[in-house]
Amino acid sequence: MEPAKDYNLMVGLRIREVRESLGLTREQFSIRCDISESFLTAVERGDKSITSKTLFKICTGANITPNYIILGSEKGYEMDIILELFNGLDQKYQPLAVKLLSAYVEAVNMPK
Repeated sequence: MEPAKDYNLMVGLRIREVRESLGLTREQFSIRCDISESFLTAVERGDKSITSKTLFKICTGANITPNYIILGSEKGYEMDIILELFNGLDQKYQPLAVKLLSAYVEAVNMPK
């Protein structure tokens, strides 16, 4: 496989992972990112490459930085996803989400 195809496939898989972690269908994600669903499908499969403009649209739509998509760096990626999920909650449920996450962190950090 040629290097450009390998890179397109890796970027596409990362975009798919972001979309799935947000619990969005291709249709929902493409609307959110202002790109066509057929183009998103081709990108996720590694058949098409993305421009900087498309990268901007995807990162803006998913509320993430481009580090993970371009470099595969997960530093900050998890936090981006958590914040996006939290911000997507109705405000009346956000305090409960904070309590749940706090209880989880406390349980994980308990001495064994």
